[in-house]
Amino acid sequence: MGSSGGLPAGPGGKEYNSGTSVQRHRRSLASGWWLPAALLALVLLFTAAKLAVRSAATGQPILPGVASAPIIGPPPTATPTPGPPRTRLRVQVTDESGGPVPQALVEVRDRFNAVLGTQETGATGEAVLFVPAGTGYSVTVRKVGVAEARVDAVEAAPRSTAQEQSIVQVRLAAAPGLTAASDTRSAPSLPSTPATGRLGPRLYVGHTTPRISLIDAASNLLLKHSDALGDVQAFGQRRPTLLAYATALRRLFATWAGSTDVLVLNPDDLSVERRVPLGSGGITSIAVNPQTGRLWAYALSTDTPDSGTLYELDAAAEQVARRVPLQQATAALRFRPDGGVLFVPDRSTNQLVWLDPLSASPLRTTRLQQWPSDIAFSPDGTTLYLANAVSDRISVIDAAGGTPRGAIEVGPGATALAAHPDGKRLLAVNQFLGYVQVIDLAGNQVADLIPVGRAPAALALAPGGTTLYVANSGSGSVSVVDLATDTVRETLATGGSPASLLLVPAG
Repeated sequence: MGSSGGLPAGPGGKEYNSGTSVQRHRRSLASGWWLPAALLALVLLFTAAKLAVRSAATGQPILPGVASAPIIGPPPTATPTPGPPRTRLRVQVTDESGGPVPQALVEVRDRFNAVLGTQETGATGEAVLFVPAGTGYSVTVRKVGVAEARVDAVEAAPRSTAQEQSIVQVRLAAAPGLTAASDTRSAPSLPSTPATGRLGPRLYVGHTTPRISLIDAASNLLLKHSDALGDVQAFGQRRPTLLAYATALRRLFATWAGSTDVLVLNPDDLSVERRVPLGSGGITSIAVNPQTGRLWAYALSTDTPDSGTLYELDAAAEQVARRVPLQQATAALRFRPDGGVLFVPDRSTNQLVWLDPLSASPLRTTRLQQWPSDIAFSPDGTTLYLANAVSDRISVIDAAGGTPRGAIEVGPGATALAAHPDGKRLLAVNQFLGYVQVIDLAGNQVADLIPVGRAPAALALAPGGTTLYVANSGSGSVSVVDLATDTVRETLATGGSPASLLLVPAG
């Protein structure tokens, strides 16, 4: 007889579980799996929700590849960022007699020298510009044939005030040495030539397209662009336009690196008047003899890049007057200011050759560490400064005997040079750093740096040494540098890729 709490005995004396104990075991097995199943369901739910989330800014799914996921909430809407309130600034431009001046260029800049807007005046001499409301603005007005006018400390009042628009009065006066157009209603153009034949200063900008831009240097107005001087598709980009000017003959010469022709252009409208084929390899440099007005050009040989021909064209530039074979490759031809010597750099042997332009024979040769990519003369003509972009130094040599006088440490990147008329400063464009380096010649060291545009490639110094123009090939602009303060006065947008400059003074 067993106890009441024991298991019943089966046949043969064996114990077995009752039905009640088996059911209790099954319920405990089911209750052990519900928690993992619930956790798995939650994971799947959160994963699906995450895949459905989209960016509120773009409306695209956060996770790539889930383009069909539904958007949670309302569809996104673009919310524009409000800008500063803008107001109307009315500029009234008059001449010395009080009459309206149409088609004058009005430019508004803020106190950081950033351009806020430009506009031409209409027939009534007015220009209306929409600028952010603020103070400390400057208004500059330019027109060809008249002096630049500027008004500072201009306030553009908000439109919510009683004054609906701010009004600025600007009066233009005729530029010294120039004759203003008698009819101020005519379209802007180069000043008409008076009886004396004087013209204002002009800045020619050579691009790598190749083409030329013309800027009136008195008003810093961009007057026009030339047509393409060559087949861009045939010659490609990055071929700088080479410029030269014969002052006495009023002839503008142009070509580009690799061309076989020299172009004679009208200096006023940049139209091509004549093409002079040289029938040789690509041209690398041109220069005008200031004494005779004849154009000299060097072109590489079609057989070998280490030799070429020096061409002399007659005064009218209608045909080649002389050919001088040279067993060297050269660029950056430069005449001495009096025209008595032609300096011919030799890229093959790093030499500088003094050439007599009358006999076309070498006078002397100086060996250099690097061939000069640019040459500048001291104001008295006794010293030569030579630069090369890959060299850390500017070489200084005697212009008469060719003996070295020393070197100036400037670091790599100096591509163009200009000696200041005061004889105390040398200006170098550093293409790598985007600076104009102001070199103190007394201490032979860099005294100041002037930031300009990207990849500056050329410079031109105005007579008197007050203004320096810098061509920024990487910015499509020309920087106008005030050398009294060593700061950029303004930046002229030319487009393209300016790579060469030629400043022709008034006359």
